[in-house]
Amino acid sequence: MDLDNKLIAAWTGHPHLRVIDNSSEFEEKIQRLVAEITDFLGVPEPYEIERKFLIEYPSLDLLSKLPNCSSVDIIQTYLHSEQPDKEKRVCQRGREGQYIFTETNKRRISEMRQVETERRITQAEYLALLMNADTTLRQIRKTRYCLSYCNQYMEIDIYLFWQNCAIVGVEISDENPKIVFLEYLRVIREVTEESEYSNRALTEKIPLDG
Repeated sequence: MDLDNKLIAAWTGHPHLRVIDNSSEFEEKIQRLVAEITDFLGVPEPYEIERKFLIEYPSLDLLSKLPNCSSVDIIQTYLHSEQPDKEKRVCQRGREGQYIFTETNKRRISEMRQVETERRITQAEYLALLMNADTTLRQIRKTRYCLSYCNQYMEIDIYLFWQNCAIVGVEISDENPKIVFLEYLRVIREVTEESEYSNRALTEKIPLDG
C-alpha cells in the first residue's frame, strides 16, 4: 500500500491520471484497465467525460502539504476557430521556468462528454499560434492542484480573479459514478451542466487589468 501511494504521488500532476485499484481479482483488474484505455481513446475519436463542482475557496496551505497533491501554473489562450461548435486553445503548463506547451481542439457532444485531441508543441510553435489568439476572450491564468484521493483523480483550479470559490474537475469513465471528496473541500454544488462555469465562459469574469 505504501508503495502504491508513492507511485500515485509520483504521477500526480499528469493531466490524465487513472488509478486502477486492487478491489477485484487480477483478471477483472485487467478488464478495468482495458476499459479505461479504450474509454479514453474513444471510438472512433478520443473523448473525455468530466464532472465539475463549485467549491468554497480551499486552504492552499493544506493542499500543498498533502503528499498526494502537486500544483502547476497554467496559462490558457483561446484561438480563433472557423467552426462555432469547436474550441481551439493553447496552453503553457509548468512551474519555476520549466514548462510544456500543448495545442488542444475540443468538440462538445454533451454537457459531460466531449471529443478532445491534444498534442505537445514546441515553444516556438506555441508563440506562433498565439498570433491567432481570439482577442475577444482574455487569457486564463490559474494554479491547478492535482490530487489523487480514494482512487479518483481531481483537479482543483484556483483562478487569480476569484477569491471565494474554485472549481474541481473529475475525469471519469462513467457518467454517473459516486464522487468522494476530501472532508475539508466544501462543495457548493455540481456545475457540470452550467455553461457559465466553463473555462471559456470564465474569461468574461476576468478584470480588464487581470
